[in-house]
Amino acid sequence: MHEMVKGANVGLAALSEDVDAVSVSLGWTSSTGEGDADVSVMLLGADGKVRGDGDFYFYNNPVAADGSVQLLGKKPVEEGSEDQIVFDLTAIPDDVERIVVAASRYEGARFGELDDLRVVLADGSGEGLLRFAIDDAGSVSAVIFGELYRRAGEWKFRAVGQGYASGLAGLATDFGVDIEDDASDADADA
Repeated sequence: MHEMVKGANVGLAALSEDVDAVSVSLGWTSSTGEGDADVSVMLLGADGKVRGDGDFYFYNNPVAADGSVQLLGKKPVEEGSEDQIVFDLTAIPDDVERIVVAASRYEGARFGELDDLRVVLADGSGEGLLRFAIDDAGSVSAVIFGELYRRAGEWKFRAVGQGYASGLAGLATDFGVDIEDDASDADADA
C-alpha cells in the first residue's frame, strides 16, 4: 500500500487498473472509546466552490441520486470506528473538478483527542491502494483528510490533513455551502 505524506499526490491509475469506483475509509481510535466524528464530502467546480448545497454530502444527505457518492456510515473497528464512502468516479458530473473528504466533531470535541487518524483509499475490488495518516491534527474540530481531483482526464488523490478551528461550518462556508446558522440570522436582523 502506498503510504502518503501530507501534501503529496498520486494518480489512481498508477496504483490499479480498477479505479472507476473507489472507496475511501476514514478511521480513528479513541482511548476513552467515546470519541467520534462525522464524515462529509463536498463536490467542487472549477471555482473551488460547490455548485449548490446538494453537492454537500453528510449524514442527512448521504447518497447522490446519480450514484456518484455514497456515504455508507460507520462500522466499529478495533478501538474505534471507520467511515466508508464509495465514489463512482465515472458518474461524477463533468463540471466537478475536486472532491473534498472531511470529518468534523461537535460540542467542543477536538481531533487532537483521537488517535490513529487515517484515510485509506481502495480500488473497485476492495484492495487498499493508498493510506495517509494524520498525526498533527491538534485542537481543531474539522479536518480535511484528502481530496480526489481531476488532472488531464485522470483522477488523483492528494493527502491534505488540514484542520479547521472553525469546524464544519467554517470549512463548508469556505467551499460555498450555505450553512443555516442562527448567528448569521441574528446578524441579519440587527
